[in-house]
Amino acid sequence: MKTFFQDEFMNRKLLSRAVKEIRKDQLDKTIDEINYLNELQAHVLSRCDFTDSQNKELYFIKKVNNAKRQNLQA
Repeated sequence: MKTFFQDEFMNRKLLSRAVKEIRKDQLDKTIDEINYLNELQAHVLSRCDFTDSQNKELYFIKKVNNAKRQNLQA
């Protein structure tokens, strides 16, 4: 009976570690996608001529999204 509980404990540790690794992998993929979208946004901004107020609004949105991403990484 004692080995059963020890095995159950080890299984829980292994499963919780696997779940954390999977979440980290998913988070890394999401961060890569956000970086790619930021690059696309910068490219569109460089090719299109937006007004100054539109540029400020887009910069603010990008800043908010980057702050959210940094909070997820921490």
